[in-house]
Amino acid sequence: MRGYLSGLGRQLHLRPLERKEILHELQSHIDDRARELMDAGAPYEEALEQALRDFGDSGRIARGLYEVHSRGSWYHTLLGILPHILLSLMFALHLWTSPGWVAFMLGVAMVISVFGWKMGRPRWTYPWLGYCLVVPVISWGLAMSSVALGAWSVITHWSLPLGVPIYFVSFIYIAVSLWLVIRFVSRVAKPDWVMASLAALPIPFLAYWFFYFYSRANLLQSQGQSLEKVDSSAAVVFLIVAAATAVFFRMGHRMVRVALLVITAPSMIVLAWVSYQGGPGYVAVFIFSAVSLAALLSPALLDIRSGDAEPSPAPGRLAPNSDRGGLQVEQTSGSSAE
Repeated sequence: MRGYLSGLGRQLHLRPLERKEILHELQSHIDDRARELMDAGAPYEEALEQALRDFGDSGRIARGLYEVHSRGSWYHTLLGILPHILLSLMFALHLWTSPGWVAFMLGVAMVISVFGWKMGRPRWTYPWLGYCLVVPVISWGLAMSSVALGAWSVITHWSLPLGVPIYFVSFIYIAVSLWLVIRFVSRVAKPDWVMASLAALPIPFLAYWFFYFYSRANLLQSQGQSLEKVDSSAAVVFLIVAAATAVFFRMGHRMVRVALLVITAPSMIVLAWVSYQGGPGYVAVFIFSAVSLAALLSPALLDIRSGDAEPSPAPGRLAPNSDRGGLQVEQTSGSSAE
């Protein structure tokens, strides 16, 4: 019983409360089945073993339970795609050039994320959480680019374009921000790393979009068709992200979700490259897409490391209970049974 439920729990990529309730219910069903076999005359050890065999493979059961319990309702799906719709409107209406609107959107995302976190982190919270990482991720990229530029200047010209204190502060910021992002992502990825990857889905495109304008500051002064075309392309990209998020929520199969993320992330980069004429070349786009995809799937490493499992129950065995006419757990240690 203990090994069966522990193995099944490791494969249930659900929130801890959901997983605990499901395992408790499964244990009750196994107890009932073993009790029926004992009433028919089977010894309790044989009855338990037969009940577990009747129940079936734990991996198959875990996949079925995940598909049922992780599938979002239409209401939660709407809440999950809402930030992408709002961002698409912000680009379509050319509001992203106003710092006030940008700060307002970031503030709304942060407030809703904190609210969802305190509510027990429902699945619709994850897309909102992703936008809270945009500022630290982009600022981390800027710090990395300045350090890389300084290193290249030292190699080619034996001089630093900026002062040594600036690079010292940049190194500290890179280390601290990277630690904070990894810690935050590890907390988000603990129940299900696929949900953490969904939260990070728009970040590669936003990073590409930001550095595209960072390298072409003259476009910000352009109010003609070129800037409108860029905004229209960004609006379409976020509509695609919203559609992919809706499919993600409504499709409970785990491998389908992973495949959807793997296809959508590089596709957005390629679409941006095709839309933004004068962007980087083929090799740069390929490298950026590969790095973005690797970053998007990196929460899986945190999930493997943590084991994604609740602590195993205290060692025990099932034994006949004459008072209840059924089964009880006899502890082999001094701790109380669940």
